This record gives sequence, structure tokens and C-alpha cells, in this order.
Amino acid sequence: MNFEGFLDFFEIKNWNFSDFESLKNILKHRNIKLQVSIFAATNFDKDGLKSIFQFLKIQKIKLDQKIDCDGVMESIEKSRKILENPLIMKNVLEDLGCFDIERLRKVSKSVRNCIEIVKPDPKIRKIALKIEDSNFIRMDICSKFQENLSIFYQKNLDGYSVNRASFNGPCDLSKIFLTDFTQILKNQRVPIELLDIQGGSNDQFMDLILKNCSPKFFGQFQVQNLILQRLSDYQVFQILKFIDSKFLETITIMDALKSFSLDDYSKLDQWKMAKQLVIEGFSITTPIQNLEIFNFSNLDIKVPNLSIEDVIHLKTKFSESQTVMKLKINFERFTNPENIENFLRRPYSQKSHNSIWFIRIPNSQKCLHLNYVISRSFIFSRFDVSSIPEDAFPNRLGYQI
Repeated sequence: MNFEGFLDFFEIKNWNFSDFESLKNILKHRNIKLQVSIFAATNFDKDGLKSIFQFLKIQKIKLDQKIDCDGVMESIEKSRKILENPLIMKNVLEDLGCFDIERLRKVSKSVRNCIEIVKPDPKIRKIALKIEDSNFIRMDICSKFQENLSIFYQKNLDGYSVNRASFNGPCDLSKIFLTDFTQILKNQRVPIELLDIQGGSNDQFMDLILKNCSPKFFGQFQVQNLILQRLSDYQVFQILKFIDSKFLETITIMDALKSFSLDDYSKLDQWKMAKQLVIEGFSITTPIQNLEIFNFSNLDIKVPNLSIEDVIHLKTKFSESQTVMKLKINFERFTNPENIENFLRRPYSQKSHNSIWFIRIPNSQKCLHLNYVISRSFIFSRFDVSSIPEDAFPNRLGYQI
């Protein structure tokens, strides 16, 4: 049972209370009231009829029984008038999430204007965007109250649709989506916990969306954790510029369309302020010794080639940094593994799949734990000297860097 828009005539006969309950359950999930020109009822349950009035907008009503419709309608009207008071509305909205706020906006134009005056925080926790191509965009929203909503933007032969609502005529799907996206977030007062953006096969459409984003939004979106998937170097760089650097904690870049350089990223405040960097599913082309990544506390990156000289450089930079706690560098090819003991000495532990070194950090009570996973990665970690085995160093003075 699916009502859309406006009904000229709506008639019921021989309805009991359970019939009205079934109708009420359908109507209460609609974003807008069902508009009825003439509503007629014969042989019905009075209390049941009263229970659905709040979901209907009726121009004329015909009943075969006396019922206090005026009282019901007057009560609803009084409730609506109360909600048109900004002071009362502000208190009401404090306990509502973005979905309830949007439902409330549909009550009337006056209530909608009142909401615009109050500017309530939608309390959004997470947003996931999946941008397949120029014909399809999906936006998933999770609120503070664990409510979830999916919005689908799709082109069709005659125009476009947003979920089940269809619109005729030519359209630019990127602009329609961006209008909604900025509208949803414009009053967000606390940082979004997670923004996950996934590109698709048509990277030109993602470029168009970024081109249509106004520069006035640079640094405006408060996000704690950012995940970027299947995007190009240019797209990742542009998206980072829209994020407020004061709140960004984690940057995760996954399955980029192709390998790219990180040379320009170190110039961004967003890059400098974030605490964790994860790069998965692709390699970066910036030479190891040119990487500006030691402002992060946790790092997980991948490179195509790694040499023992690169490992020594990373060991030195890791030890000098006051910030980095863990660095994992994955590689496709280790160019000279046979020389590793010439540079790092004999490992504390050596097995078929990995080797481990403990190295004292000068003028510190910290120790570098270096784990070489054969043919896969080097993992640098920092520990207190007091927490490692007594025989971890080659001599009593301790092997220092």
C-alpha cells in the first residue's frame, strides 16, 4: 500500500481499530502528510479514526457518526503553533537527530521556517559516499542515535530520481547531490566520526563533482577519520583540502586508481595535523628518503622497492622523531636483503619468516623494536627499555643507533 502525493477521494467502510492501526503504521513512515480532498467514513471505530488524523491533510470530511473532529484538528493545530515558537523548537530539537529533524520540516512551512531560525545540529556520526559513475551516487548516513538512512541518486531516461521520488528534465547529478550534501551538513556542530568516500570506474565524474565544490568550503568539513577509496592522486589531494585540519586524526587511502607521489601532500595542514596514515592496496612512488611522514604517530604504507639504505634511513628518522610510535612499511621488492646483517648486526631473534632486532635509542629510556617480515615488510615500534628481555642487546652497553 503506497500513497503518493494527493488523493481526490478516500473512503473507508466497516473499519475496526486494528484496520486503522495498520493504516497508521504505513502513514507514519512517510516524510509528508497524505493530502486528501474528500475523506468519507461509514461504520468505523471512532478512536481508530482519531488516531490517523495527524498523518492526513484533509480539505473536506464526511462521516455517518458524530465525532469530535474539530477537537482533534484543533489539538493538532495547537501543537503545530507551539512548534512555530523558536524557543520551544530549540528545546525540542536538542533531542532529535537529522532524520527526525527532516520529518519535522515536512509538517508545515511555518515549522520549517522555525527550524531554519534555530539551525539545529543534525548530529551525524558517519557518512559513506559511493560514486559509481555519472548515473549513480549512493549516500549512507548514520546518526548519533544509531539511525541509518540511504539516499540513492540515479539518472534515468526522462530525468533523475532521488530514492523513490522521480523528476523530469535534464539534470546534473553532481550538483543535485552536492546541494543535498552541503544542506545536510551545514549546521553540523561536532566533528563527523567517519567520512568514507569511494570512487568508481568513471574518475572523470568524480573530477566534475570536485570541480563543482565551491572553494568556500575549503577547510570547512569537520571529520575525525577519513577513508578514501579508488580515487586518483588529484582527487585525494582535493578532498583533503575540504577537511578541517584541526579535527582530522586518521587518513586512510585504499586501492588508488594507480600509484602516486606524496611529494605535495606535506604542504597541506591536513597532512601535518593528522595522527595516523594508512595506505593500502597500492604503492607510493615518492623515494623513501624524500618522504615527509614523520609527523604521524602511526604509519602503514607500501612502496614498490626498498633497499637496506632506505631501512637505515627510516631507522634513523624513527629514532629521532618524538611523534612516531609505529611505522610499518610494506614493499614489493627488497633489493639487497643479503646485506642486512652488515648494517643491523645479528638479530636478537631469527626464524624462517621473520627477524627481530632491539636497538637502544641514545639519550633515552626507549628502545627500537625492528621486525623484518621476510619478503613482506619492516615494522618499527618503540618500547621502554625496562620492558624488553635483558639479553636483547649484543653487549651490556646496549647496541645503539
